Amino acid sequence: MTGEILRQTALDRLRNIQRLSREVNGLAGTPHDQRLLDMMRHHAEEIQELFKTKDAHYLTEVGDLWVLCCEILLEAGAPVDATLERCLGRFEKKLTELIRETRSNI
Repeated sequence: MTGEILRQTALDRLRNIQRLSREVNGLAGTPHDQRLLDMMRHHAEEIQELFKTKDAHYLTEVGDLWVLCCEILLEAGAPVDATLERCLGRFEKKLTELIRETRSNI
C-alpha cells in the first residue's frame, strides 16, 4: 500500500532524504536512529518555544518534525502510508469515543 495517502513522489523524496541522512550520520560516526531521535526532541522543543512567542516559523518546524518521523518509520522498515493510515484510524476512533463519553457525562 504505497502512494494512497501520500503521492509516490513524496514517498520517493522521503526515502531519498532518509538515505542521505543515514549517509551524513554514518560519515559523522553517529548511530542514525539515535541521531533522528535527538533531532526530533530538539525540534519538539523548538516548536514549543516558537509557538509561545507566536513565531509562525513553528509551522515549518512542525513539518521538519514530520519528516524526521517519516525517517524513523523508514529506518525501521515500516511503510509510511500504511502506518499513517493505521494512525489516522486510531485517532478518529479515539476522538469519536472521547466525544461520545464527554457528551454522555454532560
